[in-house]
Amino acid sequence: MTPTSVARGVRIKVHPALCEGWGECHRWGGAVYPLDDEGCVDLHLLEVPPEMAEAAWMGAAACPNGAITYIGAPAGRLGTASRPLPRV
Repeated sequence: MTPTSVARGVRIKVHPALCEGWGECHRWGGAVYPLDDEGCVDLHLLEVPPEMAEAAWMGAAACPNGAITYIGAPAGRLGTASRPLPRV
């Protein structure tokens, strides 16, 4: 198994003051990003298991306001803490 194929858990941090309720995080990573009654992401800091790392990354990358910090590397990708996310 190469380092790039090792699945790892990651952490995400949501910055509630930046969330405007677009729901793109939930659209791309619904299992990771629950929404409240107003459509805003309903969490602050979360440890994400390896099997959900890719969904967490997709949801964070889709946020138009950059309200989610992704800490780690999605499964199958090399990388380290808090790197800029590409737009999807």
